[in-house]
Amino acid sequence: MADDLLAETLRDRLPRLYAAGVDYNDIQSLMRDISRIEDWPAAWQSLALMREELGEAALAEGRTVSAGAAFQKAALYHHFGQFVYVDDPAEKQRMQRQQVAAYLRAAPFLQPPAAQLSVPFEGIEFVGNLRLPLNSSGPAPCVLLNPGADSTKEEFHSLENEFLARGVATFSYDGPGQGLTWANMKLRPDYEAPIGAVINMLCARAEIDPARIGLWGRSFGAYCALRGATDPRLRACISIGGFYDMGAIWSRMPKGTTDSICYAFGVRTLAEGAELAREYTLAGVLANVRCPVLIVHSGQDNVCPVAESQRMIDELGSDAELTVFADGNHVCDNIPYKVRPLMADWMAERLRAP
Repeated sequence: MADDLLAETLRDRLPRLYAAGVDYNDIQSLMRDISRIEDWPAAWQSLALMREELGEAALAEGRTVSAGAAFQKAALYHHFGQFVYVDDPAEKQRMQRQQVAAYLRAAPFLQPPAAQLSVPFEGIEFVGNLRLPLNSSGPAPCVLLNPGADSTKEEFHSLENEFLARGVATFSYDGPGQGLTWANMKLRPDYEAPIGAVINMLCARAEIDPARIGLWGRSFGAYCALRGATDPRLRACISIGGFYDMGAIWSRMPKGTTDSICYAFGVRTLAEGAELAREYTLAGVLANVRCPVLIVHSGQDNVCPVAESQRMIDELGSDAELTVFADGNHVCDNIPYKVRPLMADWMAERLRAP
């Protein structure tokens, strides 16, 4: 069973690894060295620690660009080491702390750099990474990036660069049930609430134009984005690979996906997860969305079928558009060269980026 799960993980997630910036040679090394899913976290940690050593050596010699790149890659590898690992929450969170620490080492040396900001919300705080476009003059438009149930903000570096290159600032964050926030608050269906808290924080910052804020989300984060798009302060929303009704598609999702969602819910059995999934629906929500919406989906999606996006577009009205890539897998991770420029251009135009 463990070998089957490893095969499923590689089959379903390999394009995602490459799209996020994992080195091809590291993937080949990992596939050669492990044969069981139990070996997955340690193999990734080894790759991450090697990158951290390269970062430390570069930093000692004052080579900050090389150091930033090495630490960023280390954070990404720590993330992928833990993202399918749900059996031991304490170990998963230990790896996530390593991930965050590596990214913070990289943050001041990235181009453009990143700043970690806290978002107060219902008695807790969750954190995110703000990056501003290089040579930005005056308050910048900003897009909020919502992770899925098994992704985290540190996975979004290469995606952020697409928006930043077009003059749009990015704020990637781990909300309830995601990353280290999970320890204080589990996944919740009313994600418009934490998104509203993010918008409150960003609107108070001089670097951000409060009249030009957009929202993007992948997979579960796409569901979150559409709930968040009911906030009248938002000017645009992108949903890629999302669901309309999680309960309706729960039984067809791959086991690795439902395992990750159950972890984010804070439950241990698929039966408990199936019961909670029924609460995650866009029914009665989309009529309250007032901003332009781009829905992106893929014909080969084995997690959320295209019909889910068709349900969204049917309720959103004339200011929404649906683009389906027949050759795309879940979230179109296998064709980022087609999809990412489309999304970044669309968002930059709606937010009137310079």
